[in-house]
Amino acid sequence: MVKVKQMTDVHIIVSIHQLTSGAVTPLVAIATKNTDATTKATVYNSLYDLTNDYGEDTGVYDQAEAMFEADNFKGPVEVIAYPNTDVADPSGVQASGTTDGGTVTASATPGIVTGLAEHLYDGFIYLVLDNASEDQIEAVSDFVYDNQRIMLVTQPSTVADLQKLQTHVLGYQKTKDSLCNTAALVVTTAGNYRAAQAAAYAAANLPVDWQHIGNQTTFAPDADLAMADYDAIAAAGGTTVVNKAGDYMLLNGKALTTNYIDQFVHTQLVVDRFQNALQKYLNRHKFVTYDDTHIKEMTQTLQTTGDDLSALGVLFPLSDGNSVDITSVSRSNTPNSDVVNRSYNGFEIKAQIADDIDTVNMKLDITL
Repeated sequence: MVKVKQMTDVHIIVSIHQLTSGAVTPLVAIATKNTDATTKATVYNSLYDLTNDYGEDTGVYDQAEAMFEADNFKGPVEVIAYPNTDVADPSGVQASGTTDGGTVTASATPGIVTGLAEHLYDGFIYLVLDNASEDQIEAVSDFVYDNQRIMLVTQPSTVADLQKLQTHVLGYQKTKDSLCNTAALVVTTAGNYRAAQAAAYAAANLPVDWQHIGNQTTFAPDADLAMADYDAIAAAGGTTVVNKAGDYMLLNGKALTTNYIDQFVHTQLVVDRFQNALQKYLNRHKFVTYDDTHIKEMTQTLQTTGDDLSALGVLFPLSDGNSVDITSVSRSNTPNSDVVNRSYNGFEIKAQIADDIDTVNMKLDITL
């Protein structure tokens, strides 16, 4: 996915913070606790580069190693080292007391959320966490859901941990027209980082249904999980590695509520591609005259982007056969206030995210 890493004139994305390593777009990110109260984000193009900051005895290295072993994954990986303490929120300051004295209290934002907020638009699609606590996982889940950015991929070590996380997600994620962007891959084997590897595979092989990810280097069914556990994992919206016809595949591809992982990821991809396409158009023109000619050119830019997304397999053709339906408002029908403000608000795009076949049911008649 190509991502513009600065302010944009196409108002889907507003504030974007810079990476310390320049304009390289990472595919996946690992969040880990920093040694101090600052945030540091670095993009690594190889596992060798990463060892300069994270040795082979660290969880960050272990997860990155699993990522670079994923089929077709070449990087880069972003590591976000977030503040090692909660950060006071000035907007949450409250004062109380009497004429003899008082107290001032301030709410605090978890350091992991503070760190991620600075890099929410760095371009990575998937996020995994290094040695995060239950409270931190829940805080990040809430944060990315509120922003409808990034798919958080967690790795519970027990079915009970998965069920507890799903309970939290179901209790919080209730906003109409928002998609769940927290996934959970249960792994009971210590030192195995299947969630990180699955995320890397998915990022490198768009479009992909997570249920169709399999046979990666870390993939093997956990010996201590029984059929009843698989049922419980599926019921809780999670996934795990199972044996399907001799292939080690993920159990399913759902997020923790009702939607599929790919539905959220592809929706975010579509939004980003349209935004980037129009921004590139504006960047290439020294003066975009407010007239029908330029409106038509922008319409064609959007149409081409929709066609590309359909060819990629992310969008499904509409009933009229088009990849997308785009309507625009002519210059003569545009409010004069929009012209004065140099703001065009006339585009409306209708598109359909492609669906996928997960299961096949058939009738078989056999004659003896």
